[in-house]
Amino acid sequence: MKKVIILFTSIIITSVIITSCSKTESTSLVEITAKDYYFQMQDSIPSGWITFRFINNGHATHFFSLTLLPDSVSFQNYLSDIAPAFSAAWDTLQAGATKGVAGSVLGGLLPKWYASAKYMGGAGLTEMGKTSETTIKLIPGNYVMECYIKTPDGKFHGELGMIRSLTVTDEVSKSIEPVEADIEINLSNLKLEVNGNITSGMHKVAVHFNEQPAFGLGNDVHLVRLNDNTNLNKVIEWMDWMNINGLRSPAPAEFLGGTQEMPAGNTSYFYIKLTPGRYAWISEINADKGMVKEFRID
Repeated sequence: MKKVIILFTSIIITSVIITSCSKTESTSLVEITAKDYYFQMQDSIPSGWITFRFINNGHATHFFSLTLLPDSVSFQNYLSDIAPAFSAAWDTLQAGATKGVAGSVLGGLLPKWYASAKYMGGAGLTEMGKTSETTIKLIPGNYVMECYIKTPDGKFHGELGMIRSLTVTDEVSKSIEPVEADIEINLSNLKLEVNGNITSGMHKVAVHFNEQPAFGLGNDVHLVRLNDNTNLNKVIEWMDWMNINGLRSPAPAEFLGGTQEMPAGNTSYFYIKLTPGRYAWISEINADKGMVKEFRID
C-alpha cells in the first residue's frame, strides 16, 4: 500500500512539473499567423528571450521584421512618415530611374528620427503553407511589425495592411537564451561565414551579428531550398527590393525561414529541418556581393 501511495504521489508531482514547464514555455512562445494581408497575434508580449512561431497561412511568401521606435515616435508617425517615403522611391524605380536616384529620393523623404529606429529581428522569408521558428531577445518598447514582400503588380504587402504595432512590456519572459546550436553563422559586412555539420534532420542555427552597415537595411540570413534547375543568380536578384521584379510574388524558390537583421552584438536563433536537396543561405542586402553560401545534402 505504501508503494502505491509513493507511486501515486510521484505521478502527481511529475504532472505538476510538466504543467509548470508548459506554462513557462507559453510565456516565451508567441504564435503569429500571417494571412493576406495581416498578422494575427496579441497586441503585447513580454521582453527578454522570445520564440516566434510564424505560421504562413497566406497565398504568398511572407516574413515579419520588427523595428523598435524611438520613445518620442508613435506607430501613426511611422505610417505617415515612412511608408510614403518608400512608396515614392519605388514609384521612381518603376518610372525608370536608377537605384541611385531612387535612393536619393528615399533619403530625402525619410525623417531624421528614422536614424534612431532599430531593426530588432524577426522571421525570415517563409513559404506559403510553411511554419518557421525564430528566437530573439527583445527590450521593452513600441515596435512596428511589417512584411514588405510585393504583390505580382508591385504593391508592398505593408501597404495592403500587413503592418501593425506591437508593445514589448517590462515583464520579462521566463525563457533563457538557447544554447548548443549545431550550426553557427557569423555575419559581418560583406562576409557570411557558416560553421557546423550540415546534415539531414533538425538543426538549431545561431546567427551572430558581428557587424552592420552604418545606414539602411542590415545583414540578415534566409534559408532557401533550390531545385536542380533553379538559377541562384535569379534568386539573388529577386532578394533586392530595389530591382523592378525584386520581392514580387511569386518567389522563385522555396524559402524556409531565417532571421531578420539585428544590431551588431546580438545573436538570433532559428530552427530548421533539412532533407536531401540543394539549398543556400542568403543575406538579403549584399547577396549580389557574395553573401551567399550554397550547399547540398545527399
